[in-house]
Amino acid sequence: MYRIWLVLIAMLFLSCRSSAQVVVLAIVSDPSGITLTGSGSSAAVMTFGTVRAFGGTVPSGVTKTVGANNWTLTTPIDLQVTQLILMLSPNYNLTAQLMFADVQNTWKLNSVTLSTAASTITAAHAYGTAAYTFSLTIPFSAAAGLISNTINLTATAN
Repeated sequence: MYRIWLVLIAMLFLSCRSSAQVVVLAIVSDPSGITLTGSGSSAAVMTFGTVRAFGGTVPSGVTKTVGANNWTLTTPIDLQVTQLILMLSPNYNLTAQLMFADVQNTWKLNSVTLSTAASTITAAHAYGTAAYTFSLTIPFSAAAGLISNTINLTATAN
């Protein structure tokens, strides 16, 4: 059995423009996904609790898929990106990266595999709330135990 914790942390960056811009990113529980602790803030926690590949249950809003060599937990989350003060930016770019390297499990946001290097999740996305799919794939070769990491999200005004 595995205990899985995930901390989602939003990092906000401003593009280099001559006038001030403020971009606010909030992580929100998707109505059809897992309930996030701290939903609506820039630092939300996703807790799957104790789960296993065969048998058992998963939290409401989480889908478990068992493959030939691994199993995957998937849930939607919402990201709300708002531009405040001056409305000079038409859209934003979103990147994500793991805080800690994980050579065993596969962490994804939408279809993008995450690592400790920033990966573009979406480019030139309109401001507002958008649904994203989080997934964690665990190989059967992994020993049972705690799985924990942090995903840093960065929204940059264009």
